[in-house]
Parts: sequence; C-alpha cells; structure tokens
Amino acid sequence: MKLLSDFDGVWTHPREESRTQGDLVDAQLVEWSPPELQAEAKAWIADARRRVLAQPDLYGWAPGGRLSCFADEDPFAEHSALLHYIHLHAGIDRIATALHEAVLEPGHESLEAFGGAAHAEAVARVEKSRGPGVLATAADAGRRMLSGGIEIVVVSNSGREKLDRWFAHAQLPHVVHPESVPGSLRLRGGARKFVLDPAHSAIESFGSLSVETARPYYDGILREEMPDAVVGDVFSLDLSLPLVLKRTDPAWRNVRLFWLVHDYTPARVREQLAAHAPEVEPISDGLTGVARELIG
Repeated sequence: MKLLSDFDGVWTHPREESRTQGDLVDAQLVEWSPPELQAEAKAWIADARRRVLAQPDLYGWAPGGRLSCFADEDPFAEHSALLHYIHLHAGIDRIATALHEAVLEPGHESLEAFGGAAHAEAVARVEKSRGPGVLATAADAGRRMLSGGIEIVVVSNSGREKLDRWFAHAQLPHVVHPESVPGSLRLRGGARKFVLDPAHSAIESFGSLSVETARPYYDGILREEMPDAVVGDVFSLDLSLPLVLKRTDPAWRNVRLFWLVHDYTPARVREQLAAHAPEVEPISDGLTGVARELIG
C-alpha cells in the first residue's frame, strides 16, 4: 500500500505561517508605496482582500496569469489572490499600478516572485519563534501507518530542506527521494503542483467548480509513483488531477482520494464535491482519519 501525501495542511495547520505572510505582504506593499499614497494603499489592500474572497473563482494563485488554486482554498491562497488582483488591475487602477511598481522597485521580477519570497520569509520567522510545526496527531498517525507497512511519499511544493527539518524535529524517520527505506517517509519536495501547462489547457468541471488540471510536473510524479491513495487539503492543487486520472485511466480506478477538511475549507467546495465528485472522501480529523481508513 502506497500513500501519496501533501505536506502543508496535512502534516501541519498553516494558520501561523499564513498570518505572518499576510502581515508581511501588506506591510511591505504599504512601506514600498510612495509616501503620499501609503494611507490610501493600506485601505485599498484591505478592500482588495475582501473582494478576492467574495469572488474566489476569479482570483487565487495564478502563476503566469492562469488560475491554479482558488482564493479561498487554503490560508496561503488569499495572499496569492491579493497579488493576482493587483496584477489584473495594474494599469487600470492607480493604486494597483503604484503597488505593482512598488514590488518591482526592490528588485523582484514579478508579483509572483515577491509572493514566493514573502512566503519563505514568513515560514522562516514562524519556524524561528515557534519551531517546526508538524502536528503531534499527524506524526502519531504517520508512525502508525509506517509501522503498519504503508509506504508514504510526501509530495509537496515546499523544498526538501524544509521537509527534512520539520520531519526531523517531529522525529519521523524519512529519506529524500529517490532513496527509499522501508518504514521511512520518502520526501519529494519542489513538486510544482501549481505549475500549469503553458501549451495546453484541461479544465474540468465539478458542478460550479471549474479547475485547471493540466499540471505537467504533478502529472509526471503521479504516473511515476502510481499510489494506492492520495491525501491533500487543497482540492485544486492536490486532488483534482488524481480525480481525473481515477475517472479516465483504468490503472487508477481503485485509487482512494482523501480530502482533509479544516476550519478554512470552503463550504462551497464541500457542497460541490459532495454532489459532483463522490469519489473524493472528506476526512475531518486529519491524518488520524486517513490512518483509520487504511489500517483500522
């Protein structure tokens, strides 16, 4: 039995990292704005955040301008959605234009690059003050599954250095892909699940949800690993492509898809998946629930 697992939101709860990232993004945007616009920029950013959450199908994590993850799907997505909103309104709205220029001035190549740098800094700050944040319940569930003979492959957008530090802090046995040791997690960082195919689009509809599933890097990992089960907390990033494979590829017919639902999980996504994607199994108690499903 092989379980392919996401990291953030599966082994962790990202509330602190997200809060720190949001504070950092907002503060830097205001600080880098022209002095005469800073008060107005602060109010504009707060309004923009309300707008993106009111229209999460329009804004989100959008590398290259195409929506890869909805604004409301996890705590980090809201910050990417703010930058997406700025990108779309730059050249039209004077504050958005000023903020866009403010980001480029310190040497960031793009809003996306700025967002990535802010995320890395936020994680570093939280890690320094609190320590790595693998949940005790997740670590216990991981040990149960490993001792029960389940192979666990952690496939995450996070870098392998972070994964190595955090799992070491939780005292979970692990090796870095392609090394494989029975009884140890195998870590595949830098999965780039968010990267969409620049030459191809494959939008799938699940009720009112329309999700881009042309994710070449993630597709390659999924086909190489051929897991028996997949677990993630963000449907667009973690489970939409495995669901398409389950529906279209006979080799994936029996793969189980576990969706961890948290306090930040959008009710609208839960409703649409319950009605239009019954193959996705919602789990409300994290990896503890996944371990229960797989080993009892």
